[in-house]
Amino acid sequence: MSRFQNLTMLAAILACTLPLSAQRGAPASGPRGGGGPVGGSGERAIGGMSGSPTSMQGMDHPMRFGASELRPMGTRPNGAPRVQKIQYFKGTRVVYPPPFHRCEVLPDMKYWAGRDLMAEIQWMARAGFIPVTPVDPGTESLVDFAWRPAGWKAYGFAVPPGGKLQVELQHEKLGWFRLMAVDRWGKPGPGMLQAAIAYRPTIVTLTNPRAKADCVYVIVDDPGWWSDKESPYTLVVRRDWDPRADLSEAKMVAGIWGASPSVSAEFRGPSLTGPAVYPR
Repeated sequence: MSRFQNLTMLAAILACTLPLSAQRGAPASGPRGGGGPVGGSGERAIGGMSGSPTSMQGMDHPMRFGASELRPMGTRPNGAPRVQKIQYFKGTRVVYPPPFHRCEVLPDMKYWAGRDLMAEIQWMARAGFIPVTPVDPGTESLVDFAWRPAGWKAYGFAVPPGGKLQVELQHEKLGWFRLMAVDRWGKPGPGMLQAAIAYRPTIVTLTNPRAKADCVYVIVDDPGWWSDKESPYTLVVRRDWDPRADLSEAKMVAGIWGASPSVSAEFRGPSLTGPAVYPR
């Protein structure tokens, strides 16, 4: 047998045996970890989080992301997953909210007490600004969904001196949500304490006690990831002041907050002139 024939036969043998050896060493396809909850994207959640954040519904397009940095952030509050890199929105120092474990059972008082978003926001602020979506003074309602896999999103409202603002959350899975209200430093300001610590509130009513216009920041907390493009929540906004009120002194980008408007939000308005009607 010639040398050429020997080489040809050897190549044929290798072609037959390589696929078999590759199959023996190949990892099983699909997610590991057995059964688990299915997230809103249809992916199986592993350890409370889906495996590919950029493919999940509820996140802004990854092209909005800019640099990521390795930062010594210290221990993260709430026993949340460890974060090695901080991700920023493109061209900004606004931090993209890092992942939380997904809540898999209906939250109770103990769960809400342990999910300290104010501590999380303070932790994030060490690396940059916190994303907030400014809400126009003429907006009567907005439809949106939370960041994933963080499970929350913040909105900023300008309120004139003595003005009263009410924000109501509506969703078919209302028991899985809560609203929180904080000031420019991510803490309960004047008139916000009850809205910050109440058990699972889905309506917050706030009054600006200051002598000038100011901003309040309302956080939608969705730890079960029930809001997405197919099932968004609605925020209904009620005000007791004339929409033509001067709000020029209210600075939305202040303290720890950096404007990063939600690309998924749909705003509806304009507001009606006259006092708002508040439900009981």
